[in-house]
This record gives sequence, structure tokens and C-alpha cells, in this order.
Amino acid sequence: MQTPLVLTLLGLLFLLIALVFIYVWVGRSRDSNDSIEPIETFESLSAVIRKRSASRAELYRAVGMLLESFGTISPHTLPTYQSLMQSLCVHPRADSKIVLRFERTLRQINPKYDSEIEHALRAGLAARG
Repeated sequence: MQTPLVLTLLGLLFLLIALVFIYVWVGRSRDSNDSIEPIETFESLSAVIRKRSASRAELYRAVGMLLESFGTISPHTLPTYQSLMQSLCVHPRADSKIVLRFERTLRQINPKYDSEIEHALRAGLAARG
């Protein structure tokens, strides 16, 4: 009489342990798939460049992604790029490599706006002092 009761309790204990194990295992596999990076937009990359507390690595990454994805200037985006150039020039953690990379790549991609890019660079460097 006690043997079937013990076997039933052991079976239920085994089933409970198996269910807990499956629950934990499924929960971990879901968390690993959630590490997808958000899509960067022109506005979010511009905000990183304008943010005074951005680190040098953040600036370098933002400039690289901005040039790679949004490097082509159109007449209606020219003032925005000029403002970005000036913001980058006066940024406390921007070094000459980041500024020159931004300026040279914009000139290579957009030779039509060469003088406007140069003017924005001069204005930014003058503001830097």
C-alpha cells in the first residue's frame, strides 16, 4: 500500500523538477535573443554629436555611422550638416582626427558642397578658439 504512494510522490516530484528546469531554460533562451541593437537614425546620431557629455568613442562611432548611412548632402540638409560640423569642432572630447574624418569624407561624397563644408569647418574652428 505504501509503495504505490511513494512511487506517485516520487513521480510528482520528478515532474515538478522537470517543469522548473524547462521554465528556467526557456526563460534564458528568450533573454539572449533580445540583444538586438536599435536602428540608428539621423536624429539620434546628431544628438550624440551635439551632446556635450558624449565620450570620444561615442563620437567616433556616431560620425562613422552618420557618414556611412547619411553621408549624402542635399540642399535642404546642408544647414544641418553645417551645424553638425560646428558642433563637432567645439565638442570638448572631439579630437582633430574625428573632425578631419568628418570633413574629408563629406567632401569626398559631396564635392558639390565643398566650399560650404569648408566654411562650416572654418566657423567651427574659429568658435573653438
